[in-house]
Amino acid sequence: MTEITKKQLRGEKTKKRILDVALRLFAEKGFNKVTVDDIVKKSKTSKGSFYQHFRTKPDVFLVRFKEVDTFYLEVYKSLPEDMDPIEKLTIFSQKLMRFLEEEMGKDLMKVIYSAALESDEHTYFLESNRYLFKIMRRLLEEAIEKDRVQPEFSIEDTLTMVTQAYMGAIYHWGLQATDRSLESFSMPLMLTLLKGISK
Repeated sequence: MTEITKKQLRGEKTKKRILDVALRLFAEKGFNKVTVDDIVKKSKTSKGSFYQHFRTKPDVFLVRFKEVDTFYLEVYKSLPEDMDPIEKLTIFSQKLMRFLEEEMGKDLMKVIYSAALESDEHTYFLESNRYLFKIMRRLLEEAIEKDRVQPEFSIEDTLTMVTQAYMGAIYHWGLQATDRSLESFSMPLMLTLLKGISK
């Protein structure tokens, strides 16, 4: 193994350690109560290491959401090409909600939502270049091409409705003192919405 490769591997391990510690601290204490110094101390790294991998504290969320979007892309690619696009949207939504609960968790999602409301630095929720939005757009385009969507709904309007349903379901789930899974909590809304827009 070359020296450059070893250095890259060490860098990736450090980045992951910082990321994991930062997300855990955010979930435990809240985004605004955690400082870069706290993250550095708990991860046993340095400020130099932190800023080598993350431009700012909110950038930690951006990096995590890029990882999440990679999972969404894998889910999308796993769906059979000949499957009905509304069924694809249903399955994609189920897996999205399951992943958010299992990999992010309720506490962290609550912190992410509250941080996004308090600061304009958290633009990733509405970043149109994210795989999440590209995938949803592609599935809706496919549904329109196959004449599976009511003609009065444009792609933009439909994409907005689906996005609002996702975000609303996650936010409402976060507010509830319930043991219900995010998937079981959100899917009645998603199924009703998809039934309403489809032919």
